[in-house]
Amino acid sequence: MSPDRQPHLSLVRRLVVANLEKPVLDVIDSALRCLIQGVDARAAFLGKIDGETLEIIAAQVESGPAMQVGTRLPLQDTFGAAEEEGDGGLINVRDASKRQPFKRLAMRQQFDISSYLGTVLRNGEGEVTGTLAVLGKGARVFTAEEQDLLLVVAGLLAPRLRPVSTSPDGQSRTPISAIRLASEEVKEPLAILRGYADMLSNNEVPPEQMIVVAERLAQQSETVMRIADQVLLLSRLPLELAFTVRVSLDAVAQAAAKRIRQRMAGAGMELRLQLDAHAVVWGDATLLEAALNEMLHNVFKHARGATVVQLRLRQATQDRCQLIVKDDGPGMSADRLAELFSPLTEKQPARGEGLGLYLLRRVAEAHGGRAWANSLEGKGTTFYLELPAASPDGDTVRASAAGQQSA
Repeated sequence: MSPDRQPHLSLVRRLVVANLEKPVLDVIDSALRCLIQGVDARAAFLGKIDGETLEIIAAQVESGPAMQVGTRLPLQDTFGAAEEEGDGGLINVRDASKRQPFKRLAMRQQFDISSYLGTVLRNGEGEVTGTLAVLGKGARVFTAEEQDLLLVVAGLLAPRLRPVSTSPDGQSRTPISAIRLASEEVKEPLAILRGYADMLSNNEVPPEQMIVVAERLAQQSETVMRIADQVLLLSRLPLELAFTVRVSLDAVAQAAAKRIRQRMAGAGMELRLQLDAHAVVWGDATLLEAALNEMLHNVFKHARGATVVQLRLRQATQDRCQLIVKDDGPGMSADRLAELFSPLTEKQPARGEGLGLYLLRRVAEAHGGRAWANSLEGKGTTFYLELPAASPDGDTVRASAAGQQSA
Protein backbone atom coordinates (compact mmCIF):
# COMPACT_ATOMS: atom_id res chain seq x y z
CA MET A 1 0.00 0.00 0.00
CA SER A 2 1.35 3.43 -0.93
CA PRO A 3 2.03 5.84 1.99
CA ASP A 4 -0.82 8.20 1.03
CA ARG A 5 -3.49 5.50 0.89
CA GLN A 6 -5.73 5.09 3.92
CA PRO A 7 -6.55 1.71 5.50
CA HIS A 8 -9.55 0.11 3.83
CA LEU A 9 -11.72 0.09 6.96
CA SER A 10 -11.14 3.80 7.51
CA LEU A 11 -12.06 4.57 3.90
CA VAL A 12 -15.28 2.55 4.07
CA ARG A 13 -16.33 4.27 7.29
CA ARG A 14 -15.55 7.77 6.01
CA LEU A 15 -16.76 7.54 2.42
CA VAL A 16 -19.52 4.92 2.45
CA VAL A 17 -20.94 4.24 5.91
CA ALA A 18 -21.02 7.94 6.81
CA ASN A 19 -23.00 8.71 3.64
CA LEU A 20 -25.51 5.84 3.59
CA GLU A 21 -28.40 8.07 4.69
CA LYS A 22 -27.74 10.60 1.93
CA PRO A 23 -29.48 10.56 -1.48
CA VAL A 24 -28.64 7.43 -3.42
CA LEU A 25 -26.60 9.31 -6.02
CA ASP A 26 -24.32 10.65 -3.29
CA VAL A 27 -23.93 7.12 -1.94
CA ILE A 28 -22.92 5.84 -5.39
CA ASP A 29 -20.38 8.64 -5.91
CA SER A 30 -18.88 8.03 -2.47
CA ALA A 31 -18.69 4.28 -3.08
CA LEU A 32 -16.83 4.73 -6.37
CA ARG A 33 -14.45 7.23 -4.80
CA CYS A 34 -13.79 4.78 -1.95
CA LEU A 35 -12.90 2.03 -4.41
CA ILE A 36 -10.57 4.21 -6.48
CA GLN A 37 -8.68 5.35 -3.39
CA GLY A 38 -8.66 1.98 -1.64
CA VAL A 39 -7.53 -0.04 -4.66
CA ASP A 40 -5.44 2.73 -6.26
CA ALA A 41 -7.48 2.16 -9.42
CA ARG A 42 -7.65 4.28 -12.53
CA ALA A 43 -11.45 3.95 -12.74
CA ALA A 44 -14.51 2.51 -11.02
CA PHE A 45 -18.00 2.07 -12.37
CA LEU A 46 -21.50 0.87 -11.53
CA GLY A 47 -23.42 -0.95 -14.24
CA LYS A 48 -27.04 -2.00 -14.57
CA ILE A 49 -27.77 -5.41 -16.08
CA ASP A 50 -31.07 -5.50 -17.93
CA GLY A 51 -31.67 -8.77 -19.73
CA GLU A 52 -28.70 -9.26 -22.05
CA THR A 53 -27.39 -5.70 -21.79
CA LEU A 54 -24.99 -3.91 -19.44
CA GLU A 55 -25.50 -0.15 -19.09
CA ILE A 56 -22.97 2.06 -17.31
CA ILE A 57 -24.99 4.28 -14.98
CA ALA A 58 -22.22 5.82 -12.87
CA ALA A 59 -18.46 6.05 -13.30
CA GLN A 60 -15.40 7.85 -11.98
CA VAL A 61 -12.26 7.88 -14.12
CA GLU A 62 -8.87 9.06 -12.87
CA SER A 63 -6.98 8.22 -16.07
CA GLY A 64 -7.45 6.43 -19.36
CA PRO A 65 -10.47 6.39 -21.69
CA ALA A 66 -13.65 8.04 -20.45
CA MET A 67 -16.58 5.87 -19.41
CA GLN A 68 -19.70 7.71 -20.50
CA VAL A 69 -22.83 7.25 -18.42
CA GLY A 70 -25.48 5.62 -20.59
CA THR A 71 -23.02 3.47 -22.55
CA ARG A 72 -24.71 0.14 -23.33
CA LEU A 73 -22.93 -3.08 -24.22
CA PRO A 74 -24.21 -6.57 -24.97
CA LEU A 75 -23.63 -8.59 -21.82
CA GLN A 76 -21.70 -11.19 -23.81
CA ASP A 77 -19.13 -8.52 -24.69
CA THR A 78 -18.42 -7.63 -21.04
CA PHE A 79 -16.37 -9.17 -18.27
CA GLY A 80 -19.60 -10.28 -16.63
CA ALA A 81 -20.03 -12.88 -19.37
CA ALA A 82 -17.07 -14.85 -18.01
CA GLU A 83 -18.86 -16.17 -14.95
CA GLU A 84 -16.67 -19.26 -14.86
CA GLU A 85 -13.75 -17.01 -13.97
CA GLY A 86 -15.47 -15.82 -10.81
CA ASP A 87 -14.34 -16.87 -7.34
CA GLY A 88 -16.82 -16.15 -4.57
CA GLY A 89 -18.78 -13.78 -6.79
CA LEU A 90 -15.67 -11.98 -8.04
CA ILE A 91 -13.99 -11.65 -11.42
CA ASN A 92 -10.29 -10.89 -10.91
CA VAL A 93 -8.21 -10.49 -14.06
CA ARG A 94 -4.52 -9.58 -13.96
CA ASP A 95 -3.92 -8.79 -17.64
CA ALA A 96 -7.00 -8.92 -19.85
CA SER A 97 -5.04 -7.90 -22.94
CA LYS A 98 -3.21 -11.23 -22.97
CA ARG A 99 -5.81 -13.61 -21.60
CA GLN A 100 -8.78 -15.36 -23.13
CA PRO A 101 -11.74 -14.97 -23.09
CA PHE A 102 -11.13 -11.34 -22.08
CA LYS A 103 -8.66 -10.37 -24.81
CA ARG A 104 -11.26 -9.90 -27.54
CA LEU A 105 -14.07 -8.44 -25.43
CA ALA A 106 -15.52 -5.24 -26.89
CA MET A 107 -15.61 -3.78 -23.39
CA ARG A 108 -11.88 -4.40 -22.87
CA GLN A 109 -11.01 -2.78 -26.18
CA GLN A 110 -13.34 0.21 -25.78
CA PHE A 111 -12.01 1.13 -22.33
CA ASP A 112 -8.45 -0.18 -22.79
CA ILE A 113 -8.75 -2.47 -19.77
CA SER A 114 -5.72 -4.31 -18.46
CA SER A 115 -6.56 -5.45 -14.93
CA TYR A 116 -10.17 -5.82 -13.79
CA LEU A 117 -11.86 -6.60 -10.48
CA GLY A 118 -15.66 -6.83 -10.41
CA THR A 119 -18.60 -8.36 -8.59
CA VAL A 120 -22.32 -8.65 -9.27
CA LEU A 121 -25.16 -6.86 -7.45
CA ARG A 122 -28.39 -8.70 -6.66
CA ASN A 123 -31.92 -7.64 -5.75
CA GLY A 124 -33.94 -8.94 -2.81
CA GLU A 125 -34.90 -12.06 -4.78
CA GLY A 126 -31.29 -12.91 -5.53
CA GLU A 127 -31.49 -11.92 -9.21
CA VAL A 128 -28.44 -10.27 -10.78
CA THR A 129 -29.26 -6.62 -11.49
CA GLY A 130 -25.88 -4.96 -11.88
CA THR A 131 -22.13 -4.98 -11.45
CA LEU A 132 -19.60 -2.96 -9.47
CA ALA A 133 -16.02 -2.97 -10.73
CA VAL A 134 -12.64 -1.25 -10.69
CA LEU A 135 -10.04 -0.97 -13.45
CA GLY A 136 -6.39 -1.19 -12.46
CA LYS A 137 -3.48 0.92 -13.65
CA GLY A 138 -1.90 -1.54 -16.05
CA ALA A 139 -1.48 -5.25 -15.46
CA ARG A 140 -1.58 -6.04 -11.75
CA VAL A 141 -2.84 -8.52 -9.17
CA PHE A 142 -5.68 -7.44 -6.89
CA THR A 143 -4.96 -8.63 -3.36
CA ALA A 144 -7.33 -10.49 -1.08
CA GLU A 145 -7.77 -7.29 0.97
CA GLU A 146 -8.74 -5.36 -2.16
CA GLN A 147 -11.21 -8.06 -3.13
CA ASP A 148 -12.75 -7.88 0.35
CA LEU A 149 -13.03 -4.10 0.01
CA LEU A 150 -15.01 -4.45 -3.22
CA LEU A 151 -17.36 -7.00 -1.68
CA VAL A 152 -17.95 -4.84 1.41
CA VAL A 153 -18.71 -1.73 -0.66
CA ALA A 154 -21.02 -3.73 -2.93
CA GLY A 155 -22.81 -5.14 0.10
CA LEU A 156 -23.38 -1.66 1.53
CA LEU A 157 -24.45 -0.19 -1.81
CA ALA A 158 -26.84 -2.91 -3.02
CA PRO A 159 -29.69 -2.25 -0.52
CA ARG A 160 -29.87 1.41 -1.60
CA LEU A 161 -30.56 0.32 -5.19
CA ARG A 162 -33.49 -1.92 -4.30
CA PRO A 163 -37.19 -1.05 -4.70
CA VAL A 164 -39.10 0.96 -2.17
CA SER A 165 -42.41 -0.74 -1.48
CA THR A 166 -44.23 2.13 0.20
CA SER A 167 -44.43 5.88 -0.20
CA PRO A 168 -44.29 8.48 2.60
CA ASP A 169 -48.10 8.50 2.81
CA GLY A 170 -48.13 4.74 3.42
CA GLN A 171 -49.89 3.86 0.18
CA SER A 172 -48.82 0.74 -1.66
CA ARG A 173 -46.52 1.15 -4.63
CA THR A 174 -46.21 -2.53 -5.45
CA PRO A 175 -46.31 -3.73 -9.06
CA ILE A 176 -49.30 -5.96 -8.19
CA SER A 177 -51.57 -2.93 -7.92
CA ALA A 178 -50.47 -1.61 -11.29
CA ILE A 179 -50.93 -5.01 -12.89
CA ARG A 180 -54.44 -5.26 -11.44
CA LEU A 181 -55.26 -1.85 -12.89
CA ALA A 182 -53.79 -2.84 -16.25
CA SER A 183 -55.91 -5.99 -16.30
CA GLU A 184 -59.03 -3.84 -15.90
CA GLU A 185 -58.02 -1.41 -18.64
CA VAL A 186 -57.21 -4.13 -21.14
CA LYS A 187 -60.59 -5.87 -20.86
CA GLU A 188 -62.54 -3.43 -23.04
CA PRO A 189 -60.16 -3.26 -26.03
CA LEU A 190 -59.69 -7.03 -25.93
CA ALA A 191 -63.46 -7.54 -25.94
CA ILE A 192 -63.78 -5.24 -28.95
CA LEU A 193 -60.99 -7.05 -30.77
CA ARG A 194 -62.62 -10.40 -30.03
CA GLY A 195 -65.98 -9.14 -31.30
CA TYR A 196 -64.58 -7.91 -34.60
CA ALA A 197 -62.53 -11.10 -34.98
CA ASP A 198 -65.71 -13.18 -34.61
CA MET A 199 -67.53 -11.00 -37.15
CA LEU A 200 -64.70 -11.36 -39.66
CA SER A 201 -64.42 -15.11 -39.20
CA ASN A 202 -68.19 -15.47 -39.76
CA ASN A 203 -68.16 -13.17 -42.83
CA GLU A 204 -70.53 -10.76 -41.07
CA VAL A 205 -68.75 -7.59 -42.15
CA PRO A 206 -70.09 -6.03 -45.38
CA PRO A 207 -67.37 -5.12 -47.91
CA GLU A 208 -68.17 -1.42 -47.60
CA GLN A 209 -67.48 -1.61 -43.83
CA MET A 210 -64.11 -3.34 -44.06
CA ILE A 211 -62.11 -0.10 -43.93
CA VAL A 212 -63.99 1.07 -40.84
CA VAL A 213 -63.48 -2.28 -39.11
CA ALA A 214 -59.77 -2.26 -40.00
CA GLU A 215 -59.38 1.22 -38.48
CA ARG A 216 -61.12 0.16 -35.28
CA LEU A 217 -59.01 -2.98 -35.03
CA ALA A 218 -55.86 -0.90 -35.40
CA GLN A 219 -57.08 1.58 -32.78
CA GLN A 220 -57.88 -1.09 -30.20
CA SER A 221 -54.62 -2.92 -30.91
CA GLU A 222 -52.77 0.33 -30.26
CA THR A 223 -54.61 0.68 -26.95
CA VAL A 224 -53.53 -2.79 -25.84
CA MET A 225 -49.93 -2.06 -26.85
CA ARG A 226 -49.97 1.21 -24.90
CA ILE A 227 -51.10 -0.61 -21.76
CA ALA A 228 -48.34 -3.17 -22.20
CA ASP A 229 -45.79 -0.38 -22.65
CA GLN A 230 -47.07 1.35 -19.51
CA VAL A 231 -46.58 -1.77 -17.41
CA LEU A 232 -43.06 -2.23 -18.79
CA LEU A 233 -42.18 1.39 -18.04
CA LEU A 234 -43.52 1.09 -14.49
CA SER A 235 -41.17 -1.83 -13.98
CA ARG A 236 -38.22 0.58 -14.39
CA LEU A 237 -39.27 2.80 -11.51
CA PRO A 238 -38.16 0.57 -8.62
CA LEU A 239 -34.58 1.42 -9.55
CA GLU A 240 -35.27 4.73 -7.76
CA LEU A 241 -33.90 6.81 -10.62
CA ALA A 242 -30.38 6.14 -9.41
CA PHE A 243 -29.34 5.88 -13.04
CA THR A 244 -29.84 9.31 -14.57
CA VAL A 245 -28.58 11.57 -17.33
CA ARG A 246 -29.18 15.19 -18.25
CA VAL A 247 -32.42 15.41 -20.24
CA SER A 248 -33.52 18.39 -22.33
CA LEU A 249 -37.22 19.01 -21.77
CA ASP A 250 -37.24 21.10 -24.96
CA ALA A 251 -36.38 17.99 -26.94
CA VAL A 252 -38.87 15.90 -24.98
CA ALA A 253 -41.66 18.38 -25.73
CA GLN A 254 -40.79 18.70 -29.42
CA ALA A 255 -40.64 14.93 -29.89
CA ALA A 256 -43.97 14.42 -28.13
CA ALA A 257 -45.64 17.10 -30.24
CA LYS A 258 -44.31 15.54 -33.44
CA ARG A 259 -45.61 12.10 -32.47
CA ILE A 260 -49.16 13.15 -31.64
CA ARG A 261 -49.83 16.15 -33.88
CA GLN A 262 -51.24 14.11 -36.78
CA ARG A 263 -53.59 12.13 -34.56
CA MET A 264 -54.89 15.32 -32.95
CA ALA A 265 -55.44 16.87 -36.35
CA GLY A 266 -57.44 13.81 -37.36
CA ALA A 267 -59.63 14.34 -34.30
CA GLY A 268 -60.23 17.99 -35.19
CA MET A 269 -57.77 19.39 -32.63
CA GLU A 270 -55.00 21.93 -33.16
CA LEU A 271 -51.82 21.33 -31.17
CA ARG A 272 -49.85 24.44 -30.27
CA LEU A 273 -46.29 24.07 -28.94
CA GLN A 274 -44.95 26.91 -26.78
CA LEU A 275 -41.39 26.74 -25.43
CA ASP A 276 -40.93 29.62 -22.99
CA ALA A 277 -37.72 28.29 -21.49
CA HIS A 278 -34.75 26.04 -22.10
CA ALA A 279 -34.98 23.44 -19.34
CA VAL A 280 -32.68 20.57 -18.45
CA VAL A 281 -33.36 18.02 -15.72
CA TRP A 282 -31.62 14.97 -14.31
CA GLY A 283 -33.68 11.90 -15.10
CA ASP A 284 -34.62 9.02 -17.33
CA ALA A 285 -35.48 10.32 -20.80
CA THR A 286 -37.69 7.36 -21.70
CA LEU A 287 -39.79 7.76 -18.55
CA LEU A 288 -40.14 11.52 -18.99
CA GLU A 289 -41.21 11.10 -22.61
CA ALA A 290 -43.78 8.51 -21.53
CA ALA A 291 -45.16 10.82 -18.84
CA LEU A 292 -45.66 13.67 -21.30
CA ASN A 293 -47.23 11.30 -23.82
CA GLU A 294 -49.78 10.31 -21.19
CA MET A 295 -50.64 13.96 -20.55
CA LEU A 296 -51.26 14.47 -24.26
CA HIS A 297 -53.16 11.22 -24.82
CA ASN A 298 -55.35 12.06 -21.85
CA VAL A 299 -57.00 14.69 -24.04
CA PHE A 300 -58.60 11.92 -26.10
CA LYS A 301 -60.09 10.38 -22.94
CA HIS A 302 -61.40 13.44 -21.12
CA ALA A 303 -61.60 16.27 -23.67
CA ARG A 304 -62.98 14.84 -26.90
CA GLY A 305 -64.73 18.12 -27.59
CA ALA A 306 -61.53 20.16 -27.46
CA THR A 307 -60.45 22.13 -30.53
CA VAL A 308 -57.14 23.60 -29.28
CA VAL A 309 -54.52 21.82 -27.17
CA GLN A 310 -51.52 23.77 -25.90
CA LEU A 311 -48.25 22.07 -24.92
CA ARG A 312 -46.09 24.52 -23.00
CA LEU A 313 -42.68 24.38 -21.33
CA ARG A 314 -41.98 27.11 -18.81
CA GLN A 315 -39.69 27.99 -15.91
CA ALA A 316 -41.98 27.99 -12.87
CA THR A 317 -39.32 29.15 -10.39
CA GLN A 318 -35.55 29.47 -10.42
CA ASP A 319 -35.13 25.76 -9.74
CA ARG A 320 -38.42 24.26 -10.98
CA CYS A 321 -39.73 23.83 -14.52
CA GLN A 322 -43.12 22.72 -15.81
CA LEU A 323 -44.54 20.86 -18.78
CA ILE A 324 -48.16 21.93 -19.20
CA VAL A 325 -50.91 20.47 -21.38
CA LYS A 326 -54.02 22.66 -21.59
CA ASP A 327 -57.19 22.00 -23.59
CA ASP A 328 -60.39 23.94 -24.26
CA GLY A 329 -62.61 20.90 -23.81
CA PRO A 330 -65.60 20.38 -21.50
CA GLY A 331 -63.51 20.19 -18.33
CA MET A 332 -64.34 17.97 -15.38
CA SER A 333 -65.69 18.18 -11.86
CA ALA A 334 -63.60 18.43 -8.71
CA ASP A 335 -64.70 14.93 -7.73
CA ARG A 336 -63.49 13.55 -11.05
CA LEU A 337 -60.12 15.28 -10.63
CA ALA A 338 -59.75 13.84 -7.14
CA GLU A 339 -60.53 10.37 -8.49
CA LEU A 340 -57.95 10.65 -11.26
CA PHE A 341 -55.13 11.61 -8.90
CA SER A 342 -56.06 9.50 -5.89
CA PRO A 343 -53.34 7.15 -4.57
CA LEU A 344 -53.34 3.61 -5.91
CA THR A 345 -53.88 1.03 -3.14
CA GLU A 346 -54.01 -2.73 -2.93
CA LYS A 347 -57.80 -2.55 -3.09
CA GLN A 348 -59.49 -3.12 -6.43
CA PRO A 349 -58.84 0.10 -8.40
CA ALA A 350 -61.76 2.17 -9.55
CA ARG A 351 -62.53 1.59 -13.21
CA GLY A 352 -61.56 4.49 -15.40
CA GLU A 353 -58.80 5.86 -13.19
CA GLY A 354 -56.28 5.09 -15.90
CA LEU A 355 -52.93 3.37 -15.78
CA GLY A 356 -51.51 6.28 -17.78
CA LEU A 357 -52.15 8.83 -15.03
CA TYR A 358 -50.75 6.43 -12.46
CA LEU A 359 -47.59 6.22 -14.60
CA LEU A 360 -47.52 10.03 -14.81
CA ARG A 361 -47.69 10.39 -11.03
CA ARG A 362 -45.04 7.76 -10.40
CA VAL A 363 -42.61 9.25 -12.94
CA ALA A 364 -43.07 12.70 -11.40
CA GLU A 365 -42.45 11.39 -7.88
CA ALA A 366 -39.41 9.38 -8.97
CA HIS A 367 -37.82 12.56 -10.39
CA GLY A 368 -38.47 14.58 -7.24
CA GLY A 369 -41.39 16.39 -8.88
CA ARG A 370 -45.16 16.23 -8.89
CA ALA A 371 -48.11 16.01 -11.28
CA TRP A 372 -51.57 17.47 -10.91
CA ALA A 373 -54.45 18.98 -12.86
CA ASN A 374 -56.79 21.96 -12.66
CA SER A 375 -60.19 22.01 -14.30
CA LEU A 376 -63.56 23.74 -14.35
CA GLU A 377 -66.59 22.21 -16.01
CA GLY A 378 -67.05 23.96 -19.33
CA LYS A 379 -63.64 25.67 -19.09
CA GLY A 380 -61.20 22.93 -20.09
CA THR A 381 -58.51 21.07 -18.19
CA THR A 382 -54.82 21.76 -17.55
CA PHE A 383 -52.34 19.02 -16.60
CA TYR A 384 -48.99 19.87 -15.01
CA LEU A 385 -45.72 17.96 -14.70
CA GLU A 386 -43.32 19.92 -12.48
CA LEU A 387 -39.69 18.83 -12.12
CA PRO A 388 -36.55 20.14 -10.40
CA ALA A 389 -34.27 21.81 -12.93
CA ALA A 390 -30.65 20.73 -13.17
CA SER A 391 -28.23 23.20 -11.61
CA PRO A 392 -25.26 24.32 -13.74
CA ASP A 393 -23.16 21.38 -12.52
CA GLY A 394 -26.23 19.22 -12.01
CA ASP A 395 -25.09 17.66 -8.74
CA THR A 396 -27.30 19.48 -6.24
CA VAL A 397 -30.62 18.99 -7.96
CA ARG A 398 -29.73 15.50 -9.15
CA ALA A 399 -29.12 14.44 -5.55
CA SER A 400 -32.32 16.16 -4.47
CA ALA A 401 -34.35 14.20 -6.99
CA ALA A 402 -32.83 10.91 -5.92
CA GLY A 403 -33.37 11.74 -2.28
CA GLN A 404 -37.06 12.42 -2.91
CA GLN A 405 -37.49 8.88 -4.21
CA SER A 406 -35.36 7.11 -1.62
CA ALA A 407 -36.66 9.00 1.39
